[in-house]
Amino acid sequence: MNKKHLPLFAAICLSAAVLASCGSTKVASNLEKVYVTNTTKVDVLPVDAIFPEFEKYQQFQGTFGDTTLNALAYIQAGPTGIDVLLMNDFGGEIGSISYDGASAKLDSSVFPKKLKAEYIILDLQNAYADTQKLKEHYSKYDLEFCEIKTNISTKDGGGFSVAERAIAKDGKVIETISIGNGVVTIKNLLRGYEYKLTTSE
Repeated sequence: MNKKHLPLFAAICLSAAVLASCGSTKVASNLEKVYVTNTTKVDVLPVDAIFPEFEKYQQFQGTFGDTTLNALAYIQAGPTGIDVLLMNDFGGEIGSISYDGASAKLDSSVFPKKLKAEYIILDLQNAYADTQKLKEHYSKYDLEFCEIKTNISTKDGGGFSVAERAIAKDGKVIETISIGNGVVTIKNLLRGYEYKLTTSE
């Protein structure tokens, strides 16, 4: 997302927070909360937040400070949970992430040791869950979630839609999610990490 758009996102997010209604779905207590800000802890969403369900192969590129990870990711997400299998160029498994509504697990040595499964699960939900559910969820924690959609025309007469999502606290954008043309980019401005998921043919 272009930095010049951040003030606009902040304003829209702040307005969205005022209008959003508050949901009350509870998540199992053995799941760890995610520190979206340094002081605000958030639950991951219930498993039914992502609908319709999907399964796809995506090229995963992650940057965590000085560490970069490139892998092929097979992602399944739907009403029973989220499962991610990470593979190297030869098809060998190098990691897995799972969430079934009661527990979240991260089994991989390629991610930073301090990174917990709940953080990745919440990021995936931020990208793929229903917009209204996300607004209601974050409003419970006095956080703002908003989305702007734009139609992009291509030179061949075609086009595609791009959705720009953002999470903010008191008008300050914390994370942005760009979705469009087979590419999902998640940037956490506070923690300084980024994921890029590109749908494979």
